[in-house]
Amino acid sequence: MVTANPMAIAVLPDEATFKARLQRSGHLDDGWLDLAIDLGGVSIGRIQTFVPSGRQLSPGTFEVGIGLRENVRGQGYGREALTLLTDWLFRQAAADVVEAPTDPANVAMRTVFHRVGWTLAGSLTEFGREWVLYRITRQEWAAR
Repeated sequence: MVTANPMAIAVLPDEATFKARLQRSGHLDDGWLDLAIDLGGVSIGRIQTFVPSGRQLSPGTFEVGIGLRENVRGQGYGREALTLLTDWLFRQAAADVVEAPTDPANVAMRTVFHRVGWTLAGSLTEFGREWVLYRITRQEWAAR
């Protein structure tokens, strides 16, 4: 986390909060789910749902974040992970909406959202930065 790209993580969590996240890894707990993206037994990134600080999510809405190691980007692993998690959230976690912010300059992530069927929903300002927000609804996911 300390060496993470600032585009991928806005603020470092305090140590106690981070340890609590690690203990619940792999389990959905109050909107939080942390998963590794695995390729042949090697962790190549992470994908998670989280509850943004200072902004309430509507019931049934999940916010997603994803990060891949630089050497595996552009090979479809992020798209596959986002597709699998989105599907799981709709099928198993009773999601109505899945959304994710990204930096407007992050063309690769914006392309992944489009390829998975998400649409641009607007922009927001958090952590002193402007973000674009992508989302997909249960109905849109079922129709794709």
